[in-house]
Amino acid sequence: MIFKLLKLRLTQLRWNRAHVYITGRRQAELDAAVNEIREAGGKATGVRVDSIRLGELDALYAQIKEEQGRFDVLFANAGGGSMLHLGSITEEHFDDTFNRNVKGVLFTVQKVLPLLTEGASVILACSTAGSAGTAAFSVYSASKAAVRAFARSWILD
Repeated sequence: MIFKLLKLRLTQLRWNRAHVYITGRRQAELDAAVNEIREAGGKATGVRVDSIRLGELDALYAQIKEEQGRFDVLFANAGGGSMLHLGSITEEHFDDTFNRNVKGVLFTVQKVLPLLTEGASVILACSTAGSAGTAAFSVYSASKAAVRAFARSWILD
């Protein structure tokens, strides 16, 4: 849904001169997204990247630096979570959720900093779960609250 809205907005802007890099863990979905953008008249590259693997982020940004030389807008939307009540939360569940939703966002943003142009934008996708309680979603909610805290702190950095 978020991608479809973003694609619509970019299409309304007539893709300007943007070259869109779409990342994710599932190649088939990347390929479909790239095809949608290209069919709408845009330029896009799909790169399979898991944002919790820092070496993959390094390779992504090296590729972008070589191909484009700069980065204008980062839309960090990686993440996810599953529902578990407090008594069922495991260390694995906690680590997986915080790795995807917190570690992935932190290093996705940190590693792009050298490529950001003057006036560049960083957009952090979040969730209302980060500010409101939801039954069985405490770990996910806490991870999204961390992303909100990143945004509030990074604007001061």
